[in-house]
Amino acid sequence: MQHTGMTMKDKSVKKARSYSLRELASLSGADISTVSRALNHDPRISTERGESIRKLAEKVGYRPRPLRSKLTKSVGILISTTGSQDVPKEDFLRRIAWIAQRILGEMGLHVNIENISRTTENGMFLPELVRQNRVDGVILAGYFSQALVDNIRRTDIPIAAINDSSERLGISCVRSNPAPAIRQLITTLAAKGHEQFAFLNTDLNYPTVRSRHDTFVETLKGLGIDHEKRFDITGLSDGIDGGVDGVRKLMKHGALPSTILCCNDWMALGAIQELQRNGIKIPDDVSIAGHDNLQFCEELEPTLTSIHRDEMEIVRKAVELVMAQIENGDRTAKDILIDGKVVWRESVGIAPGRLVKKSISMVS
Repeated sequence: MQHTGMTMKDKSVKKARSYSLRELASLSGADISTVSRALNHDPRISTERGESIRKLAEKVGYRPRPLRSKLTKSVGILISTTGSQDVPKEDFLRRIAWIAQRILGEMGLHVNIENISRTTENGMFLPELVRQNRVDGVILAGYFSQALVDNIRRTDIPIAAINDSSERLGISCVRSNPAPAIRQLITTLAAKGHEQFAFLNTDLNYPTVRSRHDTFVETLKGLGIDHEKRFDITGLSDGIDGGVDGVRKLMKHGALPSTILCCNDWMALGAIQELQRNGIKIPDDVSIAGHDNLQFCEELEPTLTSIHRDEMEIVRKAVELVMAQIENGDRTAKDILIDGKVVWRESVGIAPGRLVKKSISMVS
């Protein structure tokens, strides 16, 4: 684990003006009791009137004051969702929510989970569990907009994010650090005679994906191996179809590289299926590796080499960050990195037709 301990350059967010219930009532042209009932969805207030008041409250960023000063003993998990069904896009996010519930439960704390659709995020939006003071702190899981994060920060609630960066968001973040494992993977395979490496990637805007890609390029350079752009495929889907599509794009360029690295295990599964469909043997013809070390890696034929990501430790550190903020109020943004490790299995081997080199070292 690495803790950068860095203090971010000024990314302060101006604290928004806090409106009182009386001021909100004045703005809406209604009495305080009517506004209070509307905010609590009281059936005695007409649907049209209630929606009008609630929209005004959201627009001005009204946040009700807690009825009591003691803590709620609850932590919120905000999960970014995509698509028409508003469900978490990645299995990773569902696993993070489950792990958070387990860790916080062991601490005697309650968990509130709210899915946030990327299609509804805007400068005025504030998650309900934050707006209603239902939690003492929040953990973000997924790729949230800067506008939403700034909106939450204005409330002064303790906050941390998983698999993002403090540089982008201005808050403390915990994420996996694949760099040591990727270096080890490529260096070991280079020592086994591999000289052409491909990488099938998704969206480089994501900090963790960018880190994997940058380490891949830097490691090849350090070993004196050409970084061939035709073998560097980005913008793929993060599922099985992404791996299939990636292999098809590689095959359009002619001869395949001897090693294919994939951004995640699902993509690796798709890549394996497409390679085998074309009569290509793994690892005799092509070595392949994934990332995340999902359970099915042990069940494939051949079993899949993958980079393990310690999700339990990632979530535990995010919880610790939020709890520390609750206890001492320190909002200094920092990054905590949890190193991944290679889990070696049958999908990688000696380069086809090559002798194993006795040694190879990184070029400084």
